[in-house]
Amino acid sequence: MVNLKNLYKFRGDMSKKYMLETERLGLRLLTMADIEHLEALDSDPEVKKYFPSGGHKSRVETETMIKKFIGFHTELGLPGFVIFEKESGDFVGRCGFGVTDDGEIEVGYVLHKAFWGKGYATEVLIVMLEWAKSNIKSDYIIALAVVDNNASLRVMQKCGMQYYKTDVAKGDTCIYYRIPNR
Repeated sequence: MVNLKNLYKFRGDMSKKYMLETERLGLRLLTMADIEHLEALDSDPEVKKYFPSGGHKSRVETETMIKKFIGFHTELGLPGFVIFEKESGDFVGRCGFGVTDDGEIEVGYVLHKAFWGKGYATEVLIVMLEWAKSNIKSDYIIALAVVDNNASLRVMQKCGMQYYKTDVAKGDTCIYYRIPNR
């Protein structure tokens, strides 16, 4: 398991550029102005290949998704973030929290393929799970991936998440992991 204490630092001051940071990445709250970033991410077939109910999203679908994530934050305190490489300023992907149909708190992340294989997903998941401990009242945080997304499953394992169940999400068989949040 990765040492959580060495990879994150919190930025509670909202006047800062990023709300959460890792050594290499900055996460700021998602806004409607991020449509261009997310539209490019959600239209990439390689990125969407391992996503439950993958496939291209139209601009309207991407706008609806952003509104849903903003709603999770304003109504439930579950933020959605866009991720940037701190050194270059390049857009890396998105991540955030949501609520499943079963009422569980879920954490998720999607990275642009140019940033795969660099350990960024692990950094993002670690900082999000650590943030959740202080800010989300839930016994567990879950994450899921379609069964053949071995890279994402390894990220969950590296971050200390344990196998929870196999179930169907949005029409795809997925493996669920969870971690205690208290």
